[in-house]
Amino acid sequence: MSNNDWPPKVDTAVYSPPKSRRRGVLTVVLVLLAAFVLLGPVRNYYLQWSAVRKIQAAVLAKDYREQFHQTSMLAEMGNADAQSNLGLMYWHGEGIAQNDKLATYWWDKAAEQGNADAAAWLSQAYSRGKGVERNDQLALKFARQSADSGNANGQYAVGRLYAQGEGVTQSDEQALYWWRKAADQGNAEAAFVVGRAYYLGQGVEKDDQLAVMWVRKAVDKGEPNAQSLLGTWYSLGHGVGQDDRLAFEWWTKAAAAGVPEAQYSMANAYELGKGIGKDDAQSFVWLVKAAEQGYVPAQSAVAYAYATGRGVAKSDAEAASWWLKAASHGEAYAQMSLGIAYWTGAGLAQNDANAVSWWLKAAKQGDVSAELYLGGAYAQGRGIAKDNKSAEFWFLKAAKAGNVEAELNLGKLYYTGISGEPNYPEAGKWFSTAAGHGNAEAGTFLQMMKEKGQFDSKTL
Repeated sequence: MSNNDWPPKVDTAVYSPPKSRRRGVLTVVLVLLAAFVLLGPVRNYYLQWSAVRKIQAAVLAKDYREQFHQTSMLAEMGNADAQSNLGLMYWHGEGIAQNDKLATYWWDKAAEQGNADAAAWLSQAYSRGKGVERNDQLALKFARQSADSGNANGQYAVGRLYAQGEGVTQSDEQALYWWRKAADQGNAEAAFVVGRAYYLGQGVEKDDQLAVMWVRKAVDKGEPNAQSLLGTWYSLGHGVGQDDRLAFEWWTKAAAAGVPEAQYSMANAYELGKGIGKDDAQSFVWLVKAAEQGYVPAQSAVAYAYATGRGVAKSDAEAASWWLKAASHGEAYAQMSLGIAYWTGAGLAQNDANAVSWWLKAAKQGDVSAELYLGGAYAQGRGIAKDNKSAEFWFLKAAKAGNVEAELNLGKLYYTGISGEPNYPEAGKWFSTAAGHGNAEAGTFLQMMKEKGQFDSKTL
């Protein structure tokens, strides 16, 4: 497992429509009532007034089923705010079974009536392909519809589309422009990404102090990703004084809110004893929390913990299961480790071909150990057809990266001959290199070559 100096993620998270707010209920109700005055017949007005009062009571009582029932009535009557909120309830599964398609159905109805929040959330649905088929152009259309009406969520969404180059030409400057508009309205997510942009120098000159200022604005509003990043800055001493204790405190807040990067950082802190007492068992607990959310570095670290028995009872089967999860997401170290598990039969059925397959994936990503093992598989003809030229290719890549075992194996390969003809100068060169790096076996081979008159230092 790596140390806790992880870099902030460059990708911008898709804004997720918030769960129903439990504060400011009376204000929301009054806003709804202002719209109802214009809706026609007295009976219709009375029904809506009654529904709003019942929604108010249901929200205060946290009675989601009743809230859903009353909100549905208002939405069916054509109230755009109710339609927007009904979409949220379907999106989050509050008071009703979670249903992305019905969420987007109601947001679409509300957006048609000019509801800016619904348009912003519908944009996110199109961007993610949740409840609707992914469509970057429609994502942009609804984001702009919302943003142009001055809605901060819509402005944030437009910024994200520019940052990712979805539906528009990628532009960090335009992303920052829209995020600043949203942040100036108090949008916490926007303040967070503005701060991160200053930290990474994306769309603006890098400035750690401005980065901290904007991230603190987000932190003050309880934005958990900002809390996590602030913790990392305290750990690294970037823009703030280095302080492991404060780093751990901010990670704890973010981890409790479910931010997997913070959970992973807490695990590292417990492992290393930075800002908190060293505790392998607690480290493992937080690794699992992050891993179960699909955070790939944590999945790989959980596998390592099971493989070594660090913080948890050793289990090759559990290790292999977690290696597979991380490897399937493209994590090179996990791919290499899964290859070892297949090669040795640790925790799963022994299979040389599968081992070579995973090593090839990792080696193509530059994993040096995988390059070494792949070279060995080609040299032995195990799990793949014997091919000394391919063995030479992969051993060379690993050796040039400083892998001493690869240097030794290159010496052996050249000594016996790639095509059956020994190449003593190359063999001597690599045995000498490996011996110089402290490999005793290479030193033995080098001494043997000298005794047989096969080594000439002038050829090195």
